[in-house]
Amino acid sequence: MEKNYAISGHLEQTDSGFVFNDKDLCFTVENLSGDLSTWNAVIDACDGTTPLKKILEKHPGICNEEVTEFLSALIENQNGYVNDSGEQFISGDEAILLLEDLQASLLYSTLYQNKFWQAMQSPREVPKKVYYGMAIENYHFLFRESWFDSPVLSYLPSTKARLIMNEFYGEEYGHDELILNALNHLDISRGDMAETLPLPETLALCNALAYWSANDPLFFFSTMGILEGKDIKVDSYILAMENSGGISPDFINPIKAHANINIEAEHGILTRELFHEIPVVRNDQMKSMIANTRLFVELYDDFHSAVWNYYSNDNKPLLRRLSNI
Repeated sequence: MEKNYAISGHLEQTDSGFVFNDKDLCFTVENLSGDLSTWNAVIDACDGTTPLKKILEKHPGICNEEVTEFLSALIENQNGYVNDSGEQFISGDEAILLLEDLQASLLYSTLYQNKFWQAMQSPREVPKKVYYGMAIENYHFLFRESWFDSPVLSYLPSTKARLIMNEFYGEEYGHDELILNALNHLDISRGDMAETLPLPETLALCNALAYWSANDPLFFFSTMGILEGKDIKVDSYILAMENSGGISPDFINPIKAHANINIEAEHGILTRELFHEIPVVRNDQMKSMIANTRLFVELYDDFHSAVWNYYSNDNKPLLRRLSNI
């Protein structure tokens, strides 16, 4: 079957030889012979609809075997794909839409049905300690954000995605201080938090994100929309505190300021921006991300459920101090 290659990018001639440039990356190409303009004409003609045989008929000076090997190497490095190949790739935009459908289905059947989020529908019946506990666990989560954001700051497959991620990290860094400001109004100091243990479910979520960030950065990107509240205009937790009639605005306002920063900076669409810069997602990557999405939502559900289970218990102390173990 004749192959229809779809390739982006172009070649440049340097003192060291041919260099392939795409918007995402740049690398030296070895063992290519022939004229630069002819090679770029071949690449430009690889539009996904024109058979390679027909392209080469217009460029007889290019060796068939050489061009096939070169184009195959580009595809292997995710700089293109073979249209209608049967093994199939999809674009980053398509991939994240499929993942978002799965995320929504799982979130509505698990997370949004758990005790914590259901309780937020009746804010006056929620124990104050649950509101305070969520802030404590959020502080622990944000305090450890460098664990899972840092590994992807050097993301190599896409320069644009790397820049977007670095910009986000600059905006997000230090948000734990806003939550600490809220806790200060409960006379909880930085020193208190330093000797306080997060719930095991909070640490489990942080550790899982750190693992995915270091080992499967594309999947990690897919989780960020949920973590940054892509589906909400106003955080239900904040609305519940405001409507509870028992939580001081001095406690709520710093937490609300953090939520507003995320909303105004449009952090909720971060995942779509990142995936837009990923030209090709392989089928095996999609299968892995679909499986991990189920695990991620379960961990996120466990995080919120644990907040309710622990902090709604009057017999449990608000702060889980190391000195009390």
